[in-house]
Amino acid sequence: MTIISLVMPYYRNPGQLSLQYAEMTRWTKMAKAQIEVIIVDDGSPEPAIDVERPEGLPALRIYRVLEDRPWFQNGARNIAAHEAKGTWLISTDIDHVLTAENADALLKRMHRLDPETAYMLHRVEADTGLPTLNSNGQRKPHPNSFVMTRDMYWRLGGYDEWFTGIYGTDSMWRARLYAVAKQGFLKHVALTRYWRDLVPDASTTTLPRKEGRVPGEKEAIALAKKAAGKEDEILSLSAEYERAL
Repeated sequence: MTIISLVMPYYRNPGQLSLQYAEMTRWTKMAKAQIEVIIVDDGSPEPAIDVERPEGLPALRIYRVLEDRPWFQNGARNIAAHEAKGTWLISTDIDHVLTAENADALLKRMHRLDPETAYMLHRVEADTGLPTLNSNGQRKPHPNSFVMTRDMYWRLGGYDEWFTGIYGTDSMWRARLYAVAKQGFLKHVALTRYWRDLVPDASTTTLPRKEGRVPGEKEAIALAKKAAGKEDEILSLSAEYERAL
């Protein structure tokens, strides 16, 4: 029975997806029985469906957005959460891997989790296995990886697709999330972080990130929403998509 849906967006990451698949084949029988995987291809020119799938994967579904919109990864997360069957979601990015050991560690703790809490996760570096640290030497969880109930996710309305095309709206999501949910941290469940020195397509390389930000862009969209009388509206599931697998 599916308890958890592991959901992640994909955009031109065939090598990293192959690595994800290889690790998923290592999951225990218990993990494969209780965790489904949902990948949403964000209109990628190198479709996720074309990446070879090895034998021994858990239950897997792939969806594909029909339009290649820049930085639509949060819309892809919404689609994945919409299609998920699990009561709980583990939402992450494709460059963060749930190893077999940590899949089991998560399942062992599920009975202790509070449905009113959204949990961030410990994370480790793929090359050393050591914790990811910030500049102060403290552990640095991934800002886009959470364990929460699907009900909690949609209580927020999902990610706000009004802000599609802007890189770096993570803080807006967390502010909305923690206005509703209690904040938790699963320090004994880790995600393993890869980067482009290890896997060249571990993350998006074809779109500008911080260097592409336009000053005041998020504020301008917020003002436009307010002017349209939609200040409190969360736009989700705005793109056409299809099931690819």
